[in-house]
Amino acid sequence: KNLDFSNDVLHLADLGFKQISMEPVVGLPEEPYAIREEDLPQIFEEYDRLAREMIRRDREGKGFNFFHFMIDLTGGPCVAKRLSGCGSGTEYLAVTPWGDLYPCHQFVGEEKFLMGNVFDGIKRLDIVDDFRQCNVYTKDKCRECFARFYCSGGCAANSYKFHGSIDDAYDLSCEMERKRVECAIMIQAALAQEGE
Repeated sequence: KNLDFSNDVLHLADLGFKQISMEPVVGLPEEPYAIREEDLPQIFEEYDRLAREMIRRDREGKGFNFFHFMIDLTGGPCVAKRLSGCGSGTEYLAVTPWGDLYPCHQFVGEEKFLMGNVFDGIKRLDIVDDFRQCNVYTKDKCRECFARFYCSGGCAANSYKFHGSIDDAYDLSCEMERKRVECAIMIQAALAQEGE
């Protein structure tokens, strides 16, 4: 496990990288590398530490962009993206080397999500409809979440992997996303105060 990820992000910034992304691992609970609920307090402290350091560095003219703290409070993505996210199964597909079509790369090999192939086209329009209908209003966990329009309901593949349905949400990702949104707002507020 590498729960002290803020050190890695800051190291990349120290090397001169200005655009940095670092994704938390998503693994089944039995995997030794999986993030667990008991890891969340340390992960949250890492996000807080990173946010404070980003504010400090920005004030010193050494700012950098951490993708998980990117938030547009005045515009942002279109309504469709805010409601349903990445577009898996509707706006893009994964194509295997054999030409099979799946909603995204994380569904490859899950036969119930095989949509068709490049030779015959999409044969399973029901799968397209399922993904089209999947949004923050159809997911119970998302309806009242303050961050729902920033994560757009989360990853359908993670939902399926952990709950057996694309119409759910992976709880640990939800907790981390809410924390990232809080940190992003904190950064913007701190930097906006300087501009006044």
